[in-house]
Amino acid sequence: MNNLLRNTVVLLMLCNGVCQISSNRCKPGTPYSQRPFYMAGDVIIGGLFDIHIYYKTEAFYYSSPPHLQARKISMLLEDFYNFLSLVFAVDEINRNHQILPNVTLGYNVYDSYVDLFRAIQGAVRIYSGNKKQYPNYNCDNSSVLAAVIEGMPPSFSTQYANIFGMYKYPQVSFMSQDPLQSDKQQFPFFYRAIPSEKTLYAGIIALLKHFGWTWIGILYPDDDSCINSIKIVKQMIEESGGCVEFLKMIPSINDYSVERIAEINNTISQATSNVILVYGSKNSVYYLEQNVHINSIPGKIWVHTAESSFRMYNQANDTSVNGTLRFIMSKKEVPDYIKFIQDVNPNRFPTGRTFTTWWDELCENRCPFNVRRRNCTGVESGRPILYSHCNLRFTAMSYSVYNAVYAVAHALHEMYQATPLKERLLDPNKLQFQDLQGWKLNQYLKKVYFTNTMGDEIYFKDDEISIGYDIYNTVHLPNGTNIAEKVGTFNHSAPPGKQIKFDKPIVWENKFIKTSTPRSVCCESCRGGKRKSILKGKPVCCYDCLQCPEGQFSNQTDSEVCLKCPEDQWPNKQKTACIQKTVTFLSYEVPIGITLSFIAIFFSFMTTGVLGIFFKYQDTPIVKANNRELSYLLLISLIFSFLCCLIFVERPAQWTCFLRQAIFGITFAISVSSLLAKTLIVVVAFNATKPGKNLRKWIGVKIPKYIVLSCSTIQVLICVLWLIIAPPSSFYNAQSEVGKIIVECSEGSAMAFYTILGYLCILASISFVIAFLARKLPDTFNDAKLITFSMLVFFTVWIFFIPTYLSAKGTATVAVEVFAILASSSGLLGCIFAPKCYIILIKPEKNRKKQLLKKPL
Repeated sequence: MNNLLRNTVVLLMLCNGVCQISSNRCKPGTPYSQRPFYMAGDVIIGGLFDIHIYYKTEAFYYSSPPHLQARKISMLLEDFYNFLSLVFAVDEINRNHQILPNVTLGYNVYDSYVDLFRAIQGAVRIYSGNKKQYPNYNCDNSSVLAAVIEGMPPSFSTQYANIFGMYKYPQVSFMSQDPLQSDKQQFPFFYRAIPSEKTLYAGIIALLKHFGWTWIGILYPDDDSCINSIKIVKQMIEESGGCVEFLKMIPSINDYSVERIAEINNTISQATSNVILVYGSKNSVYYLEQNVHINSIPGKIWVHTAESSFRMYNQANDTSVNGTLRFIMSKKEVPDYIKFIQDVNPNRFPTGRTFTTWWDELCENRCPFNVRRRNCTGVESGRPILYSHCNLRFTAMSYSVYNAVYAVAHALHEMYQATPLKERLLDPNKLQFQDLQGWKLNQYLKKVYFTNTMGDEIYFKDDEISIGYDIYNTVHLPNGTNIAEKVGTFNHSAPPGKQIKFDKPIVWENKFIKTSTPRSVCCESCRGGKRKSILKGKPVCCYDCLQCPEGQFSNQTDSEVCLKCPEDQWPNKQKTACIQKTVTFLSYEVPIGITLSFIAIFFSFMTTGVLGIFFKYQDTPIVKANNRELSYLLLISLIFSFLCCLIFVERPAQWTCFLRQAIFGITFAISVSSLLAKTLIVVVAFNATKPGKNLRKWIGVKIPKYIVLSCSTIQVLICVLWLIIAPPSSFYNAQSEVGKIIVECSEGSAMAFYTILGYLCILASISFVIAFLARKLPDTFNDAKLITFSMLVFFTVWIFFIPTYLSAKGTATVAVEVFAILASSSGLLGCIFAPKCYIILIKPEKNRKKQLLKKPL
């Protein structure tokens, strides 16, 4: 069914200008005039080459067939080298007795004129072996067809394979790189003498990565193969971190109107990307450059994937900008190939103006390498030569054609060797090939392996011959001409990151001459210390650069996330790296530590002085009043309260954390309970003097001691339970302050800490209430007013302490607690003992029993 469908398609296409249909019969008509390049041989290699091109000189009209409308013919000068490479390879093989002995190779090559209809017509003639096209008939009895080597664009090559796959002859392409043709289920007889486009895809991505170009524009022809390829390239660019700013389709043929040219120019001029990829066949790119003149647009770097044309590089008075990069398949100079071109007799090939032009341009006075003289009548007649094709650097496909011919010859040779000897002896010239069928040769072509004359190992890997790419840089010379110089290579088999290698510096366009490497990005890179933030509705390559938050850093360019530093490290000022945090604590080396320590020592000495004064004047009335033993105990507890602050001002250790809160809680409990005992003694003493009151037994030395002991014991029990159940310990706090590690004491149990404070507040509250109620008792032995005021100071300090303590961080928490201890202790010292010391030292005359009975303190 598939063969029937393909035959139908062929017949329908051939009837367009080939068959004349009448009412009663269909007979062959007059086809295009096609004169083949033919050389007889026992085995024929067919060929379809684009040697000439027809292009329209005005818009197409549908009043007549396109091929009859006004069109101009032009010779593809460099493509003629491809054909000559086939001729050279066939001649070389025929002279080589090691390959196909006693068998001569011939060729039958048709010029397809970059026209699908002509290509199909030429293919039918190759298969039928006749000037008339008779599909599915072979009219040539003198030779046998082995394979067809073609150099058609991908779309033409695919159509050819779809239509003529029914003949099962191997199709070896040196032009089509369409990856779809690698599907052996759909194209079982298709081979390539060049790499598929997958290698080119990888080369494009490697080039973009090498220079860091992430913002790309793409021009591509309106061709099914290119459209599919561009989808893959776009996906690969995005997967590698790049973005495509625009995709602009260009005509695949010379169909450029004024509006179309303006549209393409407008797209390029408005693009912010500095790099534009021009993807497509050399013919479509040639039309683009001839109509839009993209090479003369300044401020852009052009990356071409099409095999270059001589016309693109050697045209005089061209204003191409520097910096254009082109992927050209690597080639090697085939030994004696240039000599063959110099020496071959042009009369061996069809005559005509275009061929005359080609040979004339190889004249001695036009081509320096031509060391042999040749009849150059065209030059002598004064006809100007527009393009010189002496430079053979861009004939990589000639090398591919050469390898393709040899691959077919070696496959034939293997088939020849596989033929039984007795059959070969019957007719050594033809027998083994007389019944040659394409599918049989196909089996040998898959396994072909040989070393060519350049020492390269040639074989089909995944049905294609692997060839690398060279990268050329176009430079515009002051004399108005352009040269393209090889500056680097792309090796697909090399490790990632090393596939692109540049051997020479690239000459960039003037806009980029001040920079070592041109940039093409949507946004400038986010340097270290910043991260990318994608803009809504924009491609991922367009972003803002945001500073890394506190505690995070970024040490890479274009980082998408900021990283957290380890617990013991912190970002530097630029947030590009982590540095060790400073270990800190409240110490004697910092100003606040020195200040608090000085105040604590000062007040401890002052309290000691007061104790000394009271001890010296212990027999005076003012000291004896309100129980001097309680005064001594209160002063001693205040001394310890001041001194315990010194435990807070040092590097926290296990034992200091264990003792600091316990000593603070117990000493303050003794101080407040002493005040409570003093207040109760005042109340009991005055109530005991009233008639009917039996309170004298409560007045004595032991009762105050019991009060202090019992109240302090409760605090001691709380501290002991705290230290047993959840003891405080030192730890490193890396979170409270920026860039610092605070050595702190973990309280172990916050509830226990606040229980100690709460208990002190209860004692102080009782003392305050009793003292407040006793403030109006007779003044002689009454400290109630002083105790009331001291408790007000105590409450004020600790009420403000709690919110301040909770909001403070790091060393400030310790400083707040030390300040609260100092403030409350100095408040007790000043409120209770300052008035009495004033009388003892300044007004000793008032420190008499007579004075005490007259006036209040």
